[in-house]
Parts: sequence; structure tokens; C-alpha cells
Amino acid sequence: MKIAYSSLAAPAWDLETLVAKAVEYGYDGIELRGLRGELHLPLCPDLTRDPQAVQRSLKEHNVELVCLGASATLTPKRRRDLAREKSVIGEFVELAASLDCPFVRVFAGDVGRLDTHQAALARAADALVSLAPMAARYGVTLLVENGGDLSGSADLWFIMDAVNHPSVRVCWNQCHAMTLFERPTNSIPRLGSHLGMVHLCDATFDANGVLQKHVLPGEGDVEIARQIELLKGIIYRGFVTFEWPKLWWASLAGPEVVLPAASAFLRSKIDERHGVLTAYKNDKHAPRLASATTE
Repeated sequence: MKIAYSSLAAPAWDLETLVAKAVEYGYDGIELRGLRGELHLPLCPDLTRDPQAVQRSLKEHNVELVCLGASATLTPKRRRDLAREKSVIGEFVELAASLDCPFVRVFAGDVGRLDTHQAALARAADALVSLAPMAARYGVTLLVENGGDLSGSADLWFIMDAVNHPSVRVCWNQCHAMTLFERPTNSIPRLGSHLGMVHLCDATFDANGVLQKHVLPGEGDVEIARQIELLKGIIYRGFVTFEWPKLWWASLAGPEVVLPAASAFLRSKIDERHGVLTAYKNDKHAPRLASATTE
């Protein structure tokens, strides 16, 4: 398992700084969710002017560009609106291919007015069915993140099962699922091999499932340590990406404070070794059960 951080945590940093800080703070990769205030990454000259130079810089620093995060959604009811969202996704896929970036993250979407939950899920699946061949041609995988009205793992499982394409996987964010009181012990085993990336973001919630404030990993209600333990259990080998929404919440602590602390916490949990329970004779972890004796 490897760790990355999202550029959401440092909206003022340029690409060079994002890469340098990844090295300094011990991250294996970065996810770009905007760059210096521009959320539509295909408009960023730092990425489009010389993609080969970007690749060389990342390789020299041994930092991976894990994912490009788009704002596009998959559930608009109007054909014109959906076509616009698909066009945005296509631009991100082309950019990801030029940068040798494996993933483009999109949002599942929401249930609109005079809409139904099942209809929204079906539209999301249909949109992905039409987008998957294009992503495959470019060698890029689309990641669908839960959120909004489609926050539960059952929703994402439905979409993955309906699409059934190797170029479409899940970006799971347990923080969003907390609004439904869903625990990682349900979501991670359910999604299993569909997971392409995991967003780790901790926060506190009130009794109604309303987010109160964002906090460092391990200090909130999202069970970050338990998520990592469960990911180990399903032998997940991908990235866990720390998300700190400084771009949306200016009052949050700055990246110089948060990113080193998050890296240290995630590393400690990933490297933590757990005892293996076996029944082998003389194994120190062997279960100590009462045994019957005969005369």
C-alpha cells in the first residue's frame, strides 16, 4: 500500500512545490485536484505545455502522479448537460494519457428534482458504459467517487456491477459514507477488488450524520486506522490518498502543518504488524483452548 496526498490540501502550490513536498514529507505520489486555483486541469499550462517534462520531473523525484480529479458528474438528466460532462471527462482522460497518469476521478452524481435514486444510478452506469471504451483506448481508468446522494457502497457496487468494465473502478471515500452511518467494515469488503483508489479524510460528525469539522487522521469518527486494517485484509496494493479540503475551507490548518502529520500517521498504520492466528503447535499465537484429557 502506498500513500499520496491531494493538491486540495495546498491550493497555492505549483506543481514543482507539490512534488518537492511529497518527497520531503514521505509521500509516494500526488493527486491533482486543481492546480494554483484552476480546477479544470486541461487549462493548466504547467501540465499541457510539455507533458514529457512533467513525466521526467516526477520520475527524477520518484513521485507518482496518481490521479487527475475532475469535477464532472454522471447523472444529469438533460442530454445537453450530460454531453458537456462527458466532454470534460474526455479532456481529462486525454491529459492523463499524455502525463502517463493511470486514473481520472469523477463523481457519481446526485438525484435531481423529480428524479429517483434508481434512475440516477442507471444514468450513471449508462454514462460509464459509453465512456469506458474511450478510457481504455487511452490506457486510463475512470474512478467513480461516492458522494452527494450516491454516497453508499451499495450504490457504487450497483454501478460497478452494471458497467462491468476493467477501465472503470471505485474511488472510495468513507467520510462521505459517514453521512449514511455506514462503517468501513461494510463498505470495504463489499467493494473489494473494485477499489482503484481510496480517499482518506477524517472528520467529526454529530448524531444526525452532519459533518462538524475536519480533523487529522485518527482524531475523528471515520475510523482511518480500521480502514487501513481492512484494506490490508483484502490485500489492497493501491494508493490511499490523504484529502484535506483546504481549497474549500480556508480556515483549515495549512499544508506545512497537516501533510507531515498525516504522512507519519498513515505510514505508522500501514507498517503496523498484526499477529497471525494459527493452530500450529508451539506457535506463540496459537489459540489457548481447554483440552479434554483421558485416563
